[in-house]
Amino acid sequence: MFNLFKKKNKQGTKVIFKLSGLHCSSCGISIDNALEETEGVIESSTSYAKAESTIYFDSSKTDEKKLKKVIQDAGYQVI
Repeated sequence: MFNLFKKKNKQGTKVIFKLSGLHCSSCGISIDNALEETEGVIESSTSYAKAESTIYFDSSKTDEKKLKKVIQDAGYQVI
């Protein structure tokens, strides 16, 4: 029997940033698009409702400081 709901194991370093300046769910999509274009980012999931971004990244290619700058350059604040 196939398990259609098998969880994918996340790899890389995980960081969760609390955010401000989000006005709608499109803001979260904009942040995710900017982050996922960044070298070393494996996956990004930003929640407008929670005002937070969960990011999995390769720590040999990027770091938290660079990820914060990407978010800030997109017009949002990391708190």
